[in-house]
Amino acid sequence: MLSKGHDYANITLSVIMGLDYILGLADYRAKERAISLLIQIAGRSGRAKEAQVIIQSNSKETFIPYLRNYEAFLKDELTFVKDIYPPFVSLARILIAHKEQDKAMNLTAVIVEKLQYFKEIEIIGHGKAPIERIASKYRYTILLRSKKRVPLLRALHSINQRGIEIDIDPVEFS
Repeated sequence: MLSKGHDYANITLSVIMGLDYILGLADYRAKERAISLLIQIAGRSGRAKEAQVIIQSNSKETFIPYLRNYEAFLKDELTFVKDIYPPFVSLARILIAHKEQDKAMNLTAVIVEKLQYFKEIEIIGHGKAPIERIASKYRYTILLRSKKRVPLLRALHSINQRGIEIDIDPVEFS
């Protein structure tokens, strides 16, 4: 209730559970989202009086250093994302889906082979999607990274065809 922006006076105890779930999401911003939610809820507790915040977590080492120092979190997070994630680099996720697994797998291999000719593009990985099958279609992904957007767009344009989806700077990888 507190995380939704409601302001209740006289709250002196907040219990936060489930932040570990957020850390397990396939999202490179998961830690940022969890810490932000924690700080937001903790900040709403004790507005009128002194308050206590209890956090249930199996990863307390992730949260404790930043409870009273959000600036330290921002500095650490900046170091983490600097040359790996947007906005510092461009990412692209290519999703290949086909009713026949062999065709999806072969198309993935063909696309990976084509992409290897683009020297400014890094193929981070490729293989079965985290959710391997949806709507009777087998799914494969290719994840790309580039320091510059234009070479990435050129590479993507060269492989754009039926049966694939392209997501620029994806935040969700399933």
